[in-house]
Amino acid sequence: MKEMKAIDVSRAVDGQLAADGNIIIRSVSTDSRSIEPGCLFVAIRGERFDGHSYIREALDKGAVLVMAEMGASIPEGAPAVLVKDSVIALGELAEYHRRRFHIPVVAVTGSVGKTSTKEIIAATLSAGLKVHKTRGNFNNEIGLPLSVLELDDSHQVAVFEMGMRGFGEIDYLARIVRPDIAVITNIGISHIERLGSRQNILKAKLEIIRGMKDDGVVILNGDDELLSGLRGLLKQNTLFYGMEEFCDVRASDLLSRGEEGISFSVRHKNREHRFFVPAPGIHNVQNALAAISTALTLNFDDETIEKGLLSYSGDRMRMNIMETDGVKVINDAYNAAPASVSSALKVLSEIGANKRKWAVLGDMLELGDWAEDAHREIGMQVSESGIDYLVGIGDLARWYVEGALDHGMPLENTKLFQNAEDAQSYLRQRIARGDVILFKGSRRMNLDILATKLFEGRVSGSQDT
Repeated sequence: MKEMKAIDVSRAVDGQLAADGNIIIRSVSTDSRSIEPGCLFVAIRGERFDGHSYIREALDKGAVLVMAEMGASIPEGAPAVLVKDSVIALGELAEYHRRRFHIPVVAVTGSVGKTSTKEIIAATLSAGLKVHKTRGNFNNEIGLPLSVLELDDSHQVAVFEMGMRGFGEIDYLARIVRPDIAVITNIGISHIERLGSRQNILKAKLEIIRGMKDDGVVILNGDDELLSGLRGLLKQNTLFYGMEEFCDVRASDLLSRGEEGISFSVRHKNREHRFFVPAPGIHNVQNALAAISTALTLNFDDETIEKGLLSYSGDRMRMNIMETDGVKVINDAYNAAPASVSSALKVLSEIGANKRKWAVLGDMLELGDWAEDAHREIGMQVSESGIDYLVGIGDLARWYVEGALDHGMPLENTKLFQNAEDAQSYLRQRIARGDVILFKGSRRMNLDILATKLFEGRVSGSQDT
């Protein structure tokens, strides 16, 4: 973090300073367990905890200033900045900090693939620039400001991820980040239960441009039917990527190398180059195209882009593939939406060619009235793609099974369980050497825990993709 003084903090958040204004702040945290000397501790009230209760602990660990809400109980004599709302003040402080830097800032949002796209963009840009990126999926009103506040003078470009659950949230984040380049990966039906329609989801995602200047660049997935409809409608420069003929950055001649990854040719204006992304599945070509488009916007040459793409590796639980006692395990249990489950099934079919294939699928949540149709369509894909066994987990998973049965999957090759724990014994008894098994479901379904219990301590080799 680029240092700031306590007086700067106070002014940025319009707070009341009860401390020496010359105190130097070297980091910011909302977690008393991660306090370092020179830290500003921001006390946030949550549903299950109140950060004000940990102020003394934070000070004992080296915090030199605390941000606390007016009227809260804090230790007598604690060096503090008092504010009306500590979450809003955290965002204001991040907005102030962002204005201290004059570097390109990339913001990534979308219904599916935000984190993977953020990671591959950061990896690609790191071949030519010193990159700062969002940690993990710190993409909300608390995590994003904390990521912004980690910027320091060594960084030459920043890549931030933006998540949302409803209207106004991306607008708020975009006004903090003020992106120069905005990337929207797709418009799916995640959170449709809250927003009602894909058109409303598109409207919410487009809030990202409210924080941009008119000379910013918006990078859109041209293969997405709603995003492609924005051609000529945005005041910012717009760059479309994808496999459709009209795309500005267009991929063709895809060649899979199984779990090693996939190669493809990319044409942009009068230049063409062949790239390789070390992660399986056509969805990773889409992610790579977003990264290539971002790098081209920043005037990278093809060789530097190629080098950056080759350095990419996925996050834990995001299409993590490992070999365990002769069983190929695809752990993609971080989250689930129809598009991401469909992509994961394609990877399972590809990697599991000529092998026995298992799809262990948990509920896809927050789909509202779309839930039954979405689960049935995935079940249909399981059957039609030649996957041998389907294990559904959760209340909604019965529609996976029904969809698969309706399209010819034998009843004896399906099984339904209420929760992940109930499925453990069944899978342990039936999975054999040479099998390929996919774990995919919404985070709350605990399929990552199931995968760990089944295969923990028996890993013979691994590959993160």
